[in-house]
Amino acid sequence: MKRFYLLISILWIGVSAFAFGSRYANVVWNTPSRNSSESMPCGGGDIGMNVWVEEGDILFYVSRSGTFDENNCQLKQGRFRLRLSPNPFREAKDFRQELKLEEGCV
Repeated sequence: MKRFYLLISILWIGVSAFAFGSRYANVVWNTPSRNSSESMPCGGGDIGMNVWVEEGDILFYVSRSGTFDENNCQLKQGRFRLRLSPNPFREAKDFRQELKLEEGCV
């Protein structure tokens, strides 16, 4: 009997996630970030990123699951800075950064 309730619970969670998952709206920011504390999470599965725009440059941290230090803190694999020329973000008045939840991208 316990297996039956477990199976029903798992099916209910799966159906609920599928049916109600599209109700969540994407996250949109209209101003660039001041630093990495205002970054957007991106990715899923084994690799993740924190993405932000700072002073006209696109920056992101890359992390991978399973990379922990001696204090059990997850480590970042690297920080990247993309500097574009000409820079579309430097003097932009209509900045928009969107986290697309269903696609897992910024």
